[in-house]
Amino acid sequence: MNNEYILSGNAGLEGIQWVINGQSSRRLLRREVQSMLRQGYRAGPFHLTRAKFKPGRKLSAYFTFPVLDAVGQARHSVHLAVTWQKTLDGTNHADGRDQLQEEANQSGLMPVQRELWRDIPDQGIKLQIWPFDPEFPQLVRLGNPSYVAGMFASLGITHDPKQMPVITPIRYRPGERHVLRYEIGSPEAVPGRGQRLYAKLYANAQDAARAFGVANRVVDWLVANNQGLQGNRPEAMSQGDGVIFYPHAPGTPLSHQLHRSPRWLAAQLNVIGRVLATLHNGPESLQSDLKQNTFTREVKVVKRASEHIQVLLPETHAKILEILDKLEQNYSSLPQEKPTFTHSDFKSDHLLSTPQGLTLIDFDTCTLTDPALDIGKFLADLEWWFTLQGISGIEEAQSQLLKGYLGDGEPDHTVYERLARARLFYILILMKIVIRRVPLYQKEWAAKTAWMIERAAQALHETVEV
Repeated sequence: MNNEYILSGNAGLEGIQWVINGQSSRRLLRREVQSMLRQGYRAGPFHLTRAKFKPGRKLSAYFTFPVLDAVGQARHSVHLAVTWQKTLDGTNHADGRDQLQEEANQSGLMPVQRELWRDIPDQGIKLQIWPFDPEFPQLVRLGNPSYVAGMFASLGITHDPKQMPVITPIRYRPGERHVLRYEIGSPEAVPGRGQRLYAKLYANAQDAARAFGVANRVVDWLVANNQGLQGNRPEAMSQGDGVIFYPHAPGTPLSHQLHRSPRWLAAQLNVIGRVLATLHNGPESLQSDLKQNTFTREVKVVKRASEHIQVLLPETHAKILEILDKLEQNYSSLPQEKPTFTHSDFKSDHLLSTPQGLTLIDFDTCTLTDPALDIGKFLADLEWWFTLQGISGIEEAQSQLLKGYLGDGEPDHTVYERLARARLFYILILMKIVIRRVPLYQKEWAAKTAWMIERAAQALHETVEV
């Protein structure tokens, strides 16, 4: 099978999974990657972490693998991004790619690599290795311990100047997003074992400044309305580098604790519901610098995200379009309200549980929109995790969240209208979650995707019937 045939989707799911997982495809990939390493090192087992297919355009896959020395000892961990395209589009950065690679080499970021990027035109393959990304050129200097140590000093971040920060890539998505972890030692005057910081990179200084301001305002509001949930305040920002530093937030994601006792979970969900209502009823200052969003835009996002399903599972895609059409019709018929602050990525992975309470993280996606989005998102996220982990009692868990959101008093009619719209957001975002989270490279992708979309159709039927 040739790449053009596969990328068109005509080879079906089998063709896509052959490119990602097939033995001959992996041999080619391994051979090319091996030739990008320095002599005396070899690539260990590849671990596939994510895949994304855009029909007719490209297929992307992300791997990590250890690099072994001559005696088989792991010496380094490598993050690799692979893209299969009909036509390679790297020419826009051709002049700067070698320069970026040389900067990485001079910074000591290529201990086992000879190359950080390679185009294979006859195969339509592009290879990129961390910290290479022409769209985020600052990634190289933010991976340089010497540069980072100087930046920390200029930002007033306490660290031991005798110890260079230990830098680990957490997320490497060239052209999209990057997250780094910094482990820094404590100076002698500050006893302790040092600290961890997480760096989030932004495409430009303006986006970083906006996200920094939003995060601080949200944390301030949570502090002023202490209800058992705090926010993870940014430690600092380097606007020129387009990066925000967050302290390590202790705790375990709620998504990992949904199997605990119903009483414990109900208490957590009540707190979460109350705090979410507090955020939605916050002052106008919370709305500053927020981008706007709408239900219609969310529908378009789901349509765009489901393009691969159109060619791989046509019947399921037809069901998605049918559901989206009905959702838009029903949403437009409901009473609306003025848009307000929403977290917009309110999910159990972003809520960390500790004995002292809950911590909310990740404020990058905060928008000005219908607050029903946050409620629907969390309800859908709960359903995803309960289904994935085979936990019973999803309806009770969802009701506990809503109980906390409604509070002890008698809510006015606008809150009940909001919950009616939240039910539609729940169905919409449940489909979005399924489309994005079910791994395309797994054998069960087709069955699991079709089953969960059918579940969304059932939920819509129940909602319309009510």
